[in-house]
Amino acid sequence: MSPTVVKAVLFDLDDTLIDWWGSLGAALARVTDDREATALLEHTREHFWDRHPEQGFVWHRNTWKLWEDRHTAWGQALPHLHPDDLQILLRRFEEELWVGFFPEVVPALDAMVDHTRLAVLSNNHLIEREAKRLRLHDWFEFAMCPDGCFKPSPEAFTQACIRLDLQPHEVAYVGDSVAADALGAREAGLVPVWVDRWNDDWSGRPNEVLRVGSLTEIPGVLGLGDS
Repeated sequence: MSPTVVKAVLFDLDDTLIDWWGSLGAALARVTDDREATALLEHTREHFWDRHPEQGFVWHRNTWKLWEDRHTAWGQALPHLHPDDLQILLRRFEEELWVGFFPEVVPALDAMVDHTRLAVLSNNHLIEREAKRLRLHDWFEFAMCPDGCFKPSPEAFTQACIRLDLQPHEVAYVGDSVAADALGAREAGLVPVWVDRWNDDWSGRPNEVLRVGSLTEIPGVLGLGDS
């Protein structure tokens, strides 16, 4: 249990609440063959996942870039396809893709919402659209992208704390990225909660960075709902 009384929990969005990897894989399975799907997912691992410069483990995933950069990345990953065939594939993919929550997210949020304040802090500049699409305001006071900076800048976390009218040590931050979320929140003075769904080998994890494998573990590690 965290030694600090947490009064609010902030969440990252992409790859923390919503499952880009699973959603991309499911859409690819419906529109293309195994060879091409594998090539696109391998391209994502190689080009859109960043590794720790010394330890070598993946410490930041930009999985969503397989969608955002699709008009350039897909041609690089599938050079054997004729441009016309590639465009047909992209159109089919655009029609099929739906990026939804990880399976445990809604039950976990339902269990937390009556015990603490919840909000979203994301680098996603389309956060307002995503909030409407996913009905984030069913659980969260607000969903924001920082103004003039991005995580892991301490200013990004500070902006959210100001909006909550809380001190950083009173706020937990939950995110999947070691670089942007766990270390960024720690530097800004928040209680960092790292969501490690991939069992990444972060051997040097500081003791103050709390680790969970699922959002269902958050009430336990933060003492939410304790009397």
